[in-house]
Amino acid sequence: MRHYDAAAGCSRAGAYTARSAGAARHSRVSARMPAIALTTRLISLALLSAPGAAFATDAAPSLDEAKAAFRLGIDAEIRKQTSKESPSLLAVAMLESIRIAAVQGCQALDEAQTTCILRMEGSIGDDYTALRFRRDGAQWHVVEEKDIDAPQPTLARAQELVREHLVHLGGREQDPKVAAQFKEFAATLTVAALESCKLERDNDAVECHADLDTPSQGKGSKPLRFLLRGTEWSLLPE
Repeated sequence: MRHYDAAAGCSRAGAYTARSAGAARHSRVSARMPAIALTTRLISLALLSAPGAAFATDAAPSLDEAKAAFRLGIDAEIRKQTSKESPSLLAVAMLESIRIAAVQGCQALDEAQTTCILRMEGSIGDDYTALRFRRDGAQWHVVEEKDIDAPQPTLARAQELVREHLVHLGGREQDPKVAAQFKEFAATLTVAALESCKLERDNDAVECHADLDTPSQGKGSKPLRFLLRGTEWSLLPE
């Protein structure tokens, strides 16, 4: 599987550069490349939750509800710590300091459960994390699981976002031939898989390894970064 080089075979190939498929995951591709100059920061929208399913937009906790659910878990852990023969006052103080500062976005798993990306604050620093919440009646609870998978867009939504980005790049091109090439890629590119999606702890981007395919260039792969705001996904283009 090779890294995409959409400029191959076109008369302006020399104007574009790309690193080889063996380059590191964060290797950059020129932002002008129809091969998808995709990867770096911030926002937009799209409601697609679990594959093939859509759930009510209120199937996610508000900031106050998330804080209350998180506090229940923290209080339980503090009780566990203080019940020990030699409780760690430092651990208790650290637990007391941790709080949810913001709910960046949530993606429903089913009608009762959702995974949210949260901005956390505490005495040891601020970062982003993913927690799963379960609704019991009117109250939300944190689901205690290790290694919660980060939310990720569906393949259909990821493909839509990539194609929209290619259309945008093509619209900025002055050369009609290059603009036409962008248009072709936007119409035919397929996102075949999103794998190994990870939440970046120092920001709220979700990076996935994407398998891509086009009739003219064949199969390739590239890291793509997405942002979840509310229930809406956007692509973070380079």
